[in-house]
Amino acid sequence: MTKNITIVGCGPGAPDYMTEAGLKAIVSADAYAGAPQLLKRYASEGKPQIPLASDIEEALQAIAACVAEGKCVAVLVSGDPGLCSLATPVIQRFGLPACDVIPGISSVQLLFARLGLDWMEARIISAHKSLPSLSATELENVKTLVILCGHHVSQQWVIELYLAWGKADKLIVCQDLSLPTERIDEVDGEMFSKMELSSRTIVVIKSSSRKEG
Repeated sequence: MTKNITIVGCGPGAPDYMTEAGLKAIVSADAYAGAPQLLKRYASEGKPQIPLASDIEEALQAIAACVAEGKCVAVLVSGDPGLCSLATPVIQRFGLPACDVIPGISSVQLLFARLGLDWMEARIISAHKSLPSLSATELENVKTLVILCGHHVSQQWVIELYLAWGKADKLIVCQDLSLPTERIDEVDGEMFSKMELSSRTIVVIKSSSRKEG
């Protein structure tokens, strides 16, 4: 079966973190789908572009129309396709046999590299679009919790979770990783509550007091 769709992980933000395989797939594509900032950065001029917004179904229909015309579509996703990505609905719609998936460097990978930490036992959750239905009790055996966030509601949820875990735990706030505005701060709950968070924010709660799971 011909693979007319290539899902390209575009890394954490800076072009330096794009893979060569991803760049080659983008150059060879006939059309592009992705967030406006990714299209602006990587899509070739003169080729069809499908901006992705809140209406995912509309974007999937536009991708299907390009495929029906025999076009090869590069779907550009932030970070790695396997982490909170548009790759999931695309593969569900078109099937894996129709899709190539090129992994990218996720912001989580870069985060742990920056901190010099092993992340084999980390629990990764997303509070970026909606709040997880998790409590501190359910996470009591987790030693390193990684939360993808970036808006006021998720910020308050993180504070409540952090306080429930105990104030002795480390709270590390990582913003705009790989970009010129990158910053990493270790803060307490009060300091965190006053921070203006970037939409590209990852919070790490790390505890040395948790029991081994």
